[in-house]
Amino acid sequence: MKRYLALLWLMLPLPLVVLHFSRGQKWLEIDEARVLVIQGEDAEKEGDWEAADSAYREAARLVATEKPDLKLRLDLAQVRTRFRKGEAVEAIDLSEALVNDPSFRAMPGEFREEARELAGRIHYYAAWVMRLEGASRELWMEEAELARQNYRLLVEEFDHGGKPANGSEPAAHQKDLESAVQLQRLSLTELMARPLPKEGQCMACQGLSEQMAKRRGQRGKKPGVGPMREGPPDKGAGLDRFKPGSGS
Repeated sequence: MKRYLALLWLMLPLPLVVLHFSRGQKWLEIDEARVLVIQGEDAEKEGDWEAADSAYREAARLVATEKPDLKLRLDLAQVRTRFRKGEAVEAIDLSEALVNDPSFRAMPGEFREEARELAGRIHYYAAWVMRLEGASRELWMEEAELARQNYRLLVEEFDHGGKPANGSEPAAHQKDLESAVQLQRLSLTELMARPLPKEGQCMACQGLSEQMAKRRGQRGKKPGVGPMREGPPDKGAGLDRFKPGSGS
């Protein structure tokens, strides 16, 4: 009897070991990812975009298969950090992949709104910078059109029936859309007379046009973030939405 009790006692840790190397390991990874997210958020508050991006990237790797919805949120965080770091091409690629992800439509409205607004903003500033760099019309127009499409989809989904999910004014997305249209219509001389907004300056002085020209054709046969829908003509409202230093 004592022999059986001793054997039973020796076998007690076995379930814990099995748990640790199977499902338990996944739980540990998720806990580690949670710590990394907190580190990333703290780094963002301090303006340390490099540290924030590194933390979010590692957290996304840990939860990629276990928590796909969290993975999308971490992808959005990386779009934000890479944009702020001045990694324009990487931010553009990741934002396009995010809004075209099959799971994107199933995400909460607040998330979709934030992701599309950021994607539109990145494409908008990319088009502005590329125009100043002397890029061909075909090249910069692709970014301007992607900005317009994102803002159009935001207007259609969130500017109807009151306040959008993020609490901004109902007309905010319409103003963004109008600004994107104006960017396409302004002459280069008119655009050069306007100071590049502070937020978009992180994209300047890195040869964005040259980088985008080298990779043209690798983004799919045709640009776009969703089906185009007919609607009322976009009314010009200048570029008031993107005044220097506004942070918009």
